[in-house]
Amino acid sequence: MKKITFFACLLAFAFVNAQDGDKNSSDKLTFAKGSQFINLNLSVNTSTSDFEGTTQTQEAKNFGFNINPSYSYAISDNFFLGLGLGYGHNKRENEINGAADNEATTNSFQIFPYVRYYKGIGKKLAFFVQGETRYTNSKNEVNNQDARETNTLFFGVRPGFVFMLNKNLGLETSIGALGYTTSNTDDLANNSEIDTNSFNFSLNSSNLLFGLSYYF
Repeated sequence: MKKITFFACLLAFAFVNAQDGDKNSSDKLTFAKGSQFINLNLSVNTSTSDFEGTTQTQEAKNFGFNINPSYSYAISDNFFLGLGLGYGHNKRENEINGAADNEATTNSFQIFPYVRYYKGIGKKLAFFVQGETRYTNSKNEVNNQDARETNTLFFGVRPGFVFMLNKNLGLETSIGALGYTTSNTDDLANNSEIDTNSFNFSLNSSNLLFGLSYYF
């Protein structure tokens, strides 16, 4: 919810500034052929939940982050080809009556080639649609013992906005993901495998990304 609120405020601020700029010019933000940019997206999540029963209390603490650097090159005006990498870490700790019960950690690595098209809204603001293929490998441990390994492929699109602070520096947000996901999970603890396939639109925290881009 905090991310959605922040995004709404950022978009409103950017839209007002873009409209103000349009009072003096009808030009829209354009990225010329041959333009390049490097981008860094970062998301951080923390949460705590409590349960109080008649005989015991439980508390779960969760912390995670994702970091995604990428590089893009414009093969024509407003149309980019790019490649990104990603790393994610998540840790969950459970306590019962104040004593540690179990701990689970997940580490993930990603690679994602993509295409992106921009549509200028104002002199400083542009909407974009990014089509991508994203491969993710994640490994889960419970109490320092290997538990699961999951390989995931995502084919889909991510809409978003970029607001240029100056000629080179832009604030960027992606606001969701629409596409097809297929994954295979190897349950090491139970010596079994699980295959899943889904097509959906997601607005969860892992698909709400904020970043900084440098264009040159």
